[in-house]
Amino acid sequence: MPANPRNPEISISDLLLYISCPRRVYFVSRGFELFPEINASRLERMLLKELSLNFPEIVKKCSLNADTLCKELEAALNQACEDLPLMFPGEFARIEGGVLEEGSARARAKIPEIVANLLKGLDEFGKDPMLAALTPVKTELFLSSERLNLKGVPSKIVCFEGMNVPSIIKPGNCPVQGVWASDRIHAASLALLLEAESGREVPFAFVEYVSFGLLRKVVIRSSDRREVLKICRRVEKIKAGLMPEKTEEKFCTQCTFSEHCVSNSSLMSKFF
Repeated sequence: MPANPRNPEISISDLLLYISCPRRVYFVSRGFELFPEINASRLERMLLKELSLNFPEIVKKCSLNADTLCKELEAALNQACEDLPLMFPGEFARIEGGVLEEGSARARAKIPEIVANLLKGLDEFGKDPMLAALTPVKTELFLSSERLNLKGVPSKIVCFEGMNVPSIIKPGNCPVQGVWASDRIHAASLALLLEAESGREVPFAFVEYVSFGLLRKVVIRSSDRREVLKICRRVEKIKAGLMPEKTEEKFCTQCTFSEHCVSNSSLMSKFF
């Protein structure tokens, strides 16, 4: 059955906001800015994402030793520092003094660990499989499904073991094993969208924890698909106007919307 045309359109970014806090969906859907400015932490993540897009080319062309990889990654990071202001001119026009230097220094400090983990991954999985999992056949492909009432853009599509699968770039922390629960939902939602477009099952996806040079394969389970569908329905209700009940989280004091977020309990909000 196609999605009800009266339902608000939702995106995968809405699902990820819901996982962090359902009320963030409410505020963003009503025009509040999620990231009002670029700080050093956000800039670090932006730089690491750009850096990771160079992994396939660097791994393919250079001799696989720590010194060579380190030099190539440092050169790619320097280029990213020059390119980002051109890619996001409006946001960089408002950047505070010293933020670029601090953000780039933080990203540069991650390079030794990235190098060590890339070399470890190449040793464990082999160069060709690693390159297949890292190399995009398409980047930032727009995917949408009327039936799911969902849209999203994977960081890239890679061809691995003869099938196209989504890969997402995550510049934050990574778990010791596997992937974070939110990243599993992210991967599953992209798999559902890619299946809707291709008509073929997508049994797995990749998550790149680029701050560490780690690549993790995620098997898409039926329980992951069920959770995506459940969150989609809840997000539709929020975007239609239902305010979820306020919850106290450890990051509430740093939340962009904290001054607007007041207690508002209702019987319906108990479902969130």
